[in-house]
Amino acid sequence: MARMRSLLLGAATLLTVSACDFIRFPGDGGPPPATPEAGPAVPPGAPGPPPPTAPVTDPYGNGDQPTDTGTPVTDPDTGTDTDPGMTDTPTDPADTPDTGTGDTDLGTDVDTPTDTPADTPDDTTDTADTDTSPPVDTPDVTDDPQPPAPVEPAFSFYGPGALLPGTGEGSENETIFAPDMVFPIKDSPAYLQSMVFTFGGGMVGGDQCDERNFEYPWRDNFCETRTSNRNSAYCPMNKIHQGQDIRVGTPESCQSERSTSAADRDAHEVVAVEDGVISNVGSYSVNLRSGGRIYKYLHLNMKKLAVSIGDTVQAGDTIGYVSNDFGGTPTVLHLHFEITQNNGNGGWDYVPPYTSLVAAYERRENGPGELIDDGDVAIASVPAFVIPEGVEIIE
Repeated sequence: MARMRSLLLGAATLLTVSACDFIRFPGDGGPPPATPEAGPAVPPGAPGPPPPTAPVTDPYGNGDQPTDTGTPVTDPDTGTDTDPGMTDTPTDPADTPDTGTGDTDLGTDVDTPTDTPADTPDDTTDTADTDTSPPVDTPDVTDDPQPPAPVEPAFSFYGPGALLPGTGEGSENETIFAPDMVFPIKDSPAYLQSMVFTFGGGMVGGDQCDERNFEYPWRDNFCETRTSNRNSAYCPMNKIHQGQDIRVGTPESCQSERSTSAADRDAHEVVAVEDGVISNVGSYSVNLRSGGRIYKYLHLNMKKLAVSIGDTVQAGDTIGYVSNDFGGTPTVLHLHFEITQNNGNGGWDYVPPYTSLVAAYERRENGPGELIDDGDVAIASVPAFVIPEGVEIIE
């Protein structure tokens, strides 16, 4: 039985070897297969490629060895590439995954892709934007500051007490007794000066509308010489002018107002200088009381007053209009303005209004006035004007 099994195994082996002689693989060293006969011609336009006309000695095109198909072999458990023949080096830079390291080009044109482990966090620092060069001290370059443009003075004026020479001895007191008051003329040009000792005032001849009466600089005329017995603690002599005269408008408006009937004059508006109450209305005057001061307006058009005794007014409210009313005796067209102040002893003092008017006009004009130095002639100690016998100068 054992012998029979051995014979059968030997026969099977011989059959297997014999069968192998009939199996040929391309490139196994055996004789090449016979060249097949050419098939029938393929008519033009027929589908498919023509059959080969020569034997294919290397059907794989790679020395009889199959090449990698490019399909990775992936471990289903770990998800990693298990094919040792695969390479992860991309051939197209566009296919390189972003490593998250930013722009690290230091001047070379060679792009070297880097494999980044999946569990490595991205480095988001952009090293190309970091300036590591030492700071350079740059000197500040600034334009030289330009001096401010000079401010044109709105008007000019002589100092307090600088009376017209020969008209009296003024007060050099520079106190602004009414620092918050508004200017008593609403918006017309104004010229502070003597009315008696200028053109048309009766002492020098001429006409009140002379253009030389409408020029700067201003002049104080508080303490100016008068014939009536009027005094002030601030004046060095008695028989003085207790207020400040203000010429208003232009030579042309002067001519126009003079030709207008006294009752109709309303070219130049006069206003309240502070909040207060109208405490008195006389034959040619109006008093405005405000706290510890009384402001007195003289020579208004008394036919066109805008206020009555007891009226409450606000600073800037209309009181009346410039005229020359003097209780039946006309004077030149102007406003006479006074300030009396409670002295705390039960009395009232006439105080110099000039500096308060200068400050108020600067506020009205939104610009400073220019102080003119009058030198030693500012204070006239000896009157040069001789008042004729019988001539009375009151205001």
